[in-house]
Amino acid sequence: MSRNKLDRTIILNTSAQLAETVGLENITLLKLANKLGVKTPSLYNHINGLKDIYVGLAKLGMEKLGAVVRDSAIGKSNDEAITAIAYKYRKFAKECPELYKAIIKSPTLDDSEVKEAGHIFVQIMYKVLEGYKYSEEDAMHIVRGLRSIMHGFVSLEAAGFFKSNWDREESYKRLVSGFILSIRK
Repeated sequence: MSRNKLDRTIILNTSAQLAETVGLENITLLKLANKLGVKTPSLYNHINGLKDIYVGLAKLGMEKLGAVVRDSAIGKSNDEAITAIAYKYRKFAKECPELYKAIIKSPTLDDSEVKEAGHIFVQIMYKVLEGYKYSEEDAMHIVRGLRSIMHGFVSLEAAGFFKSNWDREESYKRLVSGFILSIRK
């Protein structure tokens, strides 16, 4: 790749592809440079090291997950929107497991852009809950609960739990439906 064509966006998108291949924790600047066809020092014209890559991947992951959640809720309200969000969230975590891991690391990164991307995701959730007419505090607790349910399930599933003969799809369906029943007024 020509040095002129290299930029931060290309580096982060390539880092995301590399992470999905070798694992987030196995990304190195050398592997990234090799994948891009450049020398490692060339990366420093656009990034400030491996931590910067992790920050960028967390932000990229948040943005992509936010877009998935937003798009899944468009044209839907209340129960239908929450159900769509829950299923698309799980699908994203399954299709982009390493980018999802980058999102989970984000609270430790202390970066304003990552936090802003995370806030956008949460704001979408609050918007969906407006139809239920909850107070701001109640909505915050509900959003935390839904995020915990979705993350807990996809994390346990990704870790290899739920290997019994019972249908994981049915378990997730029941979990989401039970949550929705619990928040109806």
